[in-house]
Amino acid sequence: MFGLPFDNWTMLFHVNTNLMAEADMMNADGTPMLPSSVDEFFEMGAKFKAATGKPFLVQILANETSAYTRMLYTLLQQQNSDFFSDPSAIKLETPEAKAAVEFMKRIVDEGLTTVNLDYPAAVSGFTDGEGAIAVNGTWLIGAFEDQAQQDGNALSGGGYTVYPVPQFFGGKDSTYADGHGWVVPKNPNRDDETTDAIGKLFKYLSDNDFQWARTGHLPAVSAVFDMAEFKALPHRDNIAEIADTGESLPAEVQRQFAIQDIIGEEVGSAITGNKSVDDALSTAQARINDLLANL
Repeated sequence: MFGLPFDNWTMLFHVNTNLMAEADMMNADGTPMLPSSVDEFFEMGAKFKAATGKPFLVQILANETSAYTRMLYTLLQQQNSDFFSDPSAIKLETPEAKAAVEFMKRIVDEGLTTVNLDYPAAVSGFTDGEGAIAVNGTWLIGAFEDQAQQDGNALSGGGYTVYPVPQFFGGKDSTYADGHGWVVPKNPNRDDETTDAIGKLFKYLSDNDFQWARTGHLPAVSAVFDMAEFKALPHRDNIAEIADTGESLPAEVQRQFAIQDIIGEEVGSAITGNKSVDDALSTAQARINDLLANL
């Protein structure tokens, strides 16, 4: 098998600075005021909503599982929760998991986020000015920056910037991160010419990792971080710390996409009030551990 890491990505706080200015929530240096704790989030969210009549966050909460899961992982990591200390069994019936989901649920309960938006609606909702902060991925940096340079949308006039998800809990500054890679399965019938072509393609992709990083994804090749061209890209200084603070699940954890769906389903049920937080976490833990025990 041939494999090549291609990028790193994470969820970010994409910020509409036009709306933040309207709410008098910009610092003197032109940066937006962002929360540094759970309590501060709700103080800022209430201030923004009172000033603009809009929710603080634009989130993907409909027809969605991954967004719930990625945020839960981030909030667990920020509390130093070793929830996959055993790669074959997750631990979600913990005070840390409960605190994370209760935080996520309270955001909805207090009307500080959009609701009923799927992925496309959340992306367009942010550029239409439906809220101040879009919780979405690195891959949107280029698109949002382009719109900020155009007329006729809520980001016009350079009203866009982006930052890592803030540290809400006191354990450590951490963000769940993952990445994409290229994989070519083993083929005993592959001839030498084809094998050489695979090597040439992978080398080309690696040598040109900067070009892919222009979209917003963080590079997989560490040397790209030091390139003048990369440093000159918009907002990269704001998110460069993710190279140090980003954390993935342990590589030994199998069926990570299936786990993502289970967590998203159960956490989503808790956030919408269809289940209690305790029930959702207990059910998610049981479903995941049953899956991992029967591979």
